[in-house]
Amino acid sequence: MVPGYVYVLVNPSMPGLIKIGRTLRDARTRARELSSTGVPTPFQVAFELFAEQHEALEAKVHLALTDFRVDAAREFFRYPLDKAIALLLDLAEPSQSPAAQYVAEDVTQRLREKYPAYLRSDIAAVRIVQMPGRVWLEITTEEERAGYLVDQIVRRTDLAFIADTDEPFFRPKDEVRLNSEKLVSDYDTYSIVTTTDLFHDEACRHIEREHHAERRHLACR
Repeated sequence: MVPGYVYVLVNPSMPGLIKIGRTLRDARTRARELSSTGVPTPFQVAFELFAEQHEALEAKVHLALTDFRVDAAREFFRYPLDKAIALLLDLAEPSQSPAAQYVAEDVTQRLREKYPAYLRSDIAAVRIVQMPGRVWLEITTEEERAGYLVDQIVRRTDLAFIADTDEPFFRPKDEVRLNSEKLVSDYDTYSIVTTTDLFHDEACRHIEREHHAERRHLACR
C-alpha cells in the first residue's frame, strides 16, 4: 500500500458534520477541490495525519463510525470533531504514535473567535504542524492578484525557541491537540506579538502599549 494522508474536514455550511477521507496529496488541495463543487462555503482541514497505509487507516475509521455515517455512499459523519481526531490517532499504526508521525491541526476558527479584532485579515489558515522532534506554527496567507488570481504563501515557524523554564513550551513529545490548545488558550497576547505574525500592526501596538503600561503600574506599587 502507498503512503498518504487521512484527513478530517469541516464546513461552516454543514454544522455537526465532518468529512473523513484520504488523499495522496496535501489535504488542503483536496479541500479546495471539494470547495469548488457547489457548496456555499469552503471546506477547512481540521486535522490530517500521514500514514504508511492510509487506505487501511481510513477504512478502519469509517468502520468504527458506521453508526454515525450520514450516507453509505459518502464520507460524511455526524460525530464530534475532537472525538474523531482522537479515534484517528488511536487507530493509527503502533509506529504512528503522536511523537513519530506527521500530524497537523487547524486552529484558524478558534483564533478568529478569540481574537476577532487582532488577527490579520490576509490569514487564510493557521495550523500547528508536528513531525518527530519538531513543532511548527504554520500560517497561510492569501493575496489577490490581477483581479482573478489568488496567491497563497505558507510559512512554517519552528517553535523550539519558545521556552518554558528548561524545556520548550510547545513540546514535540506532546500530542498536537495539546500544543494547539496551548496556542489558543494558554499563550498570552503579548507572547503572540513577540513570537508570531498572527496579529496586524495596529493590534500589536495596542497590546505592547497595554503590556508596558501594566509593567509600569506594577513597578510603582
